[in-house]
Amino acid sequence: MAIPGDIKIALIGTNAVYRKNLGDMLSMLGYRNITIAKDGPSGWELIKRLNPGIVLSEWDMPEMNGIAILKLVRRDPELADTPFLLWTAQITKTDVIKAGEAGVNAILIEPFNIEFLETKLRIISEFELSPTTKQAKLHMERGESLMRSGQYDKALVEYKHVLDVLESAEVYYNIGYIMTAKGQYDEALAAFRKATQINQMFAKAYKAMADIYLQLGDKVQAQKYLQMAGDIFLEREMHESAEGIFNEILKLNPDTINVYNSLGIIYRRQNRIEDAIANYQKALKIDPNDENIHFNLGRAFLDMNNPQMAKKSFMSALAINPHFDIARGMLEAIESSTKID
Repeated sequence: MAIPGDIKIALIGTNAVYRKNLGDMLSMLGYRNITIAKDGPSGWELIKRLNPGIVLSEWDMPEMNGIAILKLVRRDPELADTPFLLWTAQITKTDVIKAGEAGVNAILIEPFNIEFLETKLRIISEFELSPTTKQAKLHMERGESLMRSGQYDKALVEYKHVLDVLESAEVYYNIGYIMTAKGQYDEALAAFRKATQINQMFAKAYKAMADIYLQLGDKVQAQKYLQMAGDIFLEREMHESAEGIFNEILKLNPDTINVYNSLGIIYRRQNRIEDAIANYQKALKIDPNDENIHFNLGRAFLDMNNPQMAKKSFMSALAINPHFDIARGMLEAIESSTKID
């Protein structure tokens, strides 16, 4: 395990109070080699100059935030494997997903104590900075290169070396890809399932399973996994990918109510309000007793500045579910606004 005093740390942040507290904690834990940058641009310059062992960056900064720096680090061949921690005072589930996709190693939510920081840094020192892990990453790179060139058997050997050290969703996905290319569908499905067990938000793996089931003629299973992939893309606000998945589902089953609803959500987020309304109305033709779709339709009508149609939709939602408090609140707001006018 790396010795704290030997590790170069880049500490980046505009919040002077949090920055000082974090620096003091690091010193107390034995990390003496700390270099500070007071904003995002200077932080990125510091990382390039210092080539640190660990980066701790504030998330919310003007000009260049922590996620932007993280993405630059991951794209730089010489810095790509640098352990990167983000610290912030508040965070949403969507933020966590975005940070994970960008390659963050850990997120520190203020206020946190020194024990929590020590645990995160110890895990990084024992795993990310260990020679064994670095060797596994070399096998991973070789495997990907061999897979791209079609040398599947040699790639599988490299991936086995990786799995001897660590469980990797990406490795299992790549194995699934190779097995699919070789026509070994049972082995491919097993690998993709393993990938989703490690990373339940691995949309590509669900999509790959759906593609296999389509080739096997099992439309029910294909639709199941397409739906899972589409829901993940929607949650991540990857609207183009989600739309493509949901349209695939509609080709398999045009009467899939939740797909029309999901497409309505996507189009409303993209300000394609007429398309959103059209999809909500298609969903209601299939199931007119879903209060959530009536509610979503009402929100879309509000976006079109059509309070009367919105009012009807919210009233329909309440007729189905009298305890739908959010719909009641929206209806009361419309009625109040109408009285003022």
